[in-house]
Amino acid sequence: MILRVVGSNPIVRPEKMRSLLVRLFLFMDFHVYILQSEKDGSFYIGQTNNLSERIKRHNAGLEKYTSKKVPWKIFWQTPVLTRSEAMTLEKKLKNLKSTKRMLEFIDTHKVGPAA
Repeated sequence: MILRVVGSNPIVRPEKMRSLLVRLFLFMDFHVYILQSEKDGSFYIGQTNNLSERIKRHNAGLEKYTSKKVPWKIFWQTPVLTRSEAMTLEKKLKNLKSTKRMLEFIDTHKVGPAA
């Protein structure tokens, strides 16, 4: 856990560091993602707390907006800590307004399906 020492920053014991890092990684419960339609190459931007289930729903035609362009594949995704952060990034991506600008953005943020 965290020790407090008067006059300094909190210190994390080395034996607890691994468990702290593992917990931090596990709490990244949300994902912002870009899907690409295998039918026509178009993109869909979204966010979720369960990426694999969300993609299944898209590919099953259960989501109105994406149902006409199935099947979909993950083009890019990144984990984030909170729903608020996911919604902010999703909005930023959607506001880029062009495929070229979106591709430039994700090129600078290398997290993706292969990462």
